[in-house]
Amino acid sequence: MDHRLSGGVPAVRLGSRLQLSTTFAAESASRRRSARRSSSGPPPALTVDVRVVVRRHFPVAVPGGTRIAEKVAEDIALRRRPSRKLRGPESVERALDDEVLPLVAHRFDRGAVAGARKEICAHVAAACDDPRIARGGASVLVLIDTFACPVVLRPPPHCKPVPQGVACAPENLVARTATQCVDSETTVPAKKVNPYGVIGDRRPKPVVEEVTKPEGLGTMVGWTDSFSIFR
Repeated sequence: MDHRLSGGVPAVRLGSRLQLSTTFAAESASRRRSARRSSSGPPPALTVDVRVVVRRHFPVAVPGGTRIAEKVAEDIALRRRPSRKLRGPESVERALDDEVLPLVAHRFDRGAVAGARKEICAHVAAACDDPRIARGGASVLVLIDTFACPVVLRPPPHCKPVPQGVACAPENLVARTATQCVDSETTVPAKKVNPYGVIGDRRPKPVVEEVTKPEGLGTMVGWTDSFSIFR
């Protein structure tokens, strides 16, 4: 067992690609004579050749690395079909189910043809309904490429569950409550004491001394009693 596959599941990734092409040929006398002698030539007027080719692409181990190999798995041809019988997508789908899909051996190739059935039927029906098919036949090529690539499917990484707990706040963290916020923002002013008391209060009022300041030296007010000692 390859050590690179440890922990994974080997698998194959598949894919497909569809390519469609149509070729119209002009009818001529010489071409009609050659068509009678050989059935491998271009189809005559009002007829269509439908060729379905399944081509596989897969990796191959070679010295020094890996290369992509290409192999034609199926090559199925519906030749000289009257165009009037394939002008509807339903008629083309019946032809695919009856004459093409039973000849495809691998189930993945059958799935690729069945998955592109809608596009194939629409393309072949449009070619059979084209006015150019009256002057010469039409050749429709249906090329389906399939791809296979080995891969290793690995499980998703295991994630450890995160423990859920209660986070404790540090001891020096003090939560401020709404009451503390209001108290810190609103300050009640201290009540001032009225030195003159209240009306109706009979308690003794404080004595306030008033000092009379002399009005000036040019007047004699307050000097009369001072000169009486010299009499």
